[in-house]
Amino acid sequence: MSIKENLQAVSEVAIKDRNFVNHFLTFRQQRGEKISDPDVMAVAGELLSIAWRKALKKGASLEKYTQACMDRLSSKVADDEFETLLQHMYFNDDARGLFQVSPEFMLFKAGSASSGNTRHVGSVLGNMLLSRPEVTQGKPENLNFLEAELLDELQSFVSDFAPADATEDYLPFMGDVFAEDLSLLCSYPSYMMQNLKAFVGLYNFLYSAQLAMNLRSWRTEPTSKPLYFIMDTERASSERTYVREALSSLIDYVEDLFPVLSALEYLNQPDNKESIRYPLWKHYQQIEALPADESYELKSGLKRFLENYRNARGREPWSEELNTTEDIFKAITATAREIFRQARSSQLTVNRKVVASFETEVARHFIQNRKRGGRVLIMNQDYLLLLTNLAVGSRKKLQYQQLIEEFKRRGVWFDQQSQQALIEFYERVGNLERMSDSGDAVYVRKTI
Repeated sequence: MSIKENLQAVSEVAIKDRNFVNHFLTFRQQRGEKISDPDVMAVAGELLSIAWRKALKKGASLEKYTQACMDRLSSKVADDEFETLLQHMYFNDDARGLFQVSPEFMLFKAGSASSGNTRHVGSVLGNMLLSRPEVTQGKPENLNFLEAELLDELQSFVSDFAPADATEDYLPFMGDVFAEDLSLLCSYPSYMMQNLKAFVGLYNFLYSAQLAMNLRSWRTEPTSKPLYFIMDTERASSERTYVREALSSLIDYVEDLFPVLSALEYLNQPDNKESIRYPLWKHYQQIEALPADESYELKSGLKRFLENYRNARGREPWSEELNTTEDIFKAITATAREIFRQARSSQLTVNRKVVASFETEVARHFIQNRKRGGRVLIMNQDYLLLLTNLAVGSRKKLQYQQLIEEFKRRGVWFDQQSQQALIEFYERVGNLERMSDSGDAVYVRKTI
């Protein structure tokens, strides 16, 4: 269904008893003290399946594959102890050894998410790949005889896959760099295997942060918003306003995520499985682009939805003007925030738990308490090296200021003081190249 078809039905949509978000968000409310990280292997399986357009054949399973490998190799290696050794090396402990051989084996993990947290991360990050070209698979290096045979056997269990694209990008700019970066990792399979957890964690955070900061800008297509980090070894002195205010400002934006996205669910026909889910800014732009008579019809439907939405949530009728598309969207988003800010309400409790989940699960590796300096956003050296390699990409080296711009494309910003600290860090690591004393002649090499 198109945006127009979704909106034509919005006045009749049933307002549910509970608030919910099924799309665009990688996390939900924190339900206990235990912090649950997503299953990185399951997330990677989802991403690679979509990126490569490959999936297991119907009925294929790890158990059937294991037996096929045993049968295949037993006929080639005449050794009584071989079967036990093969089982121990590659198939014991949930096939842990097998998944270290090549990223392709993670296709067995696609669709295996056992927790909601894993499903949400895999679904949202995977959606950013759906509308983009197929990624080329890199060939694993240094495979021994057994591993080459295992990989060859895998091909008989895999077929082409055409995933349905039912949710459009909320952040097209983020989808572009995410696809670029995953493609780069696919060309370095060993490096990918070593950095999967960091890659998923980095993009889970950057996507969530940029989604929060773009949510109020529904009049225009999202862009990378300034979000300032410092290196974990830097001081956050009082004059560094951007650094000191970055986290508190971000949390303020995060408080809008669940309220506004829960209202957006209704614009996308939540009970219609054939409906495509569109971001809020696309709804606004679609209405603005229509002829006056068609626009009037959709705006009238949105006004009736607003009335139903406020009534179902026990709010007084909207008292301000609703003449323009902008008036109506302001009213809908303001209503959503109003509902979740009611004192002593269950909605307020839920939203506080959602914000807590962002801080303790999604963002915890990027937040540091500097005591007198307050809490700041940090980029530790492991994440920084990964980000640097992704930003340099397929090139051998990148001019330093271009590298800073590549960071910004991904939602990572550094002030002038941090930029100087970065140069010193790259000099220590040994991947900085100075062509002259000029700042324009400083290049950074990737470390892959």
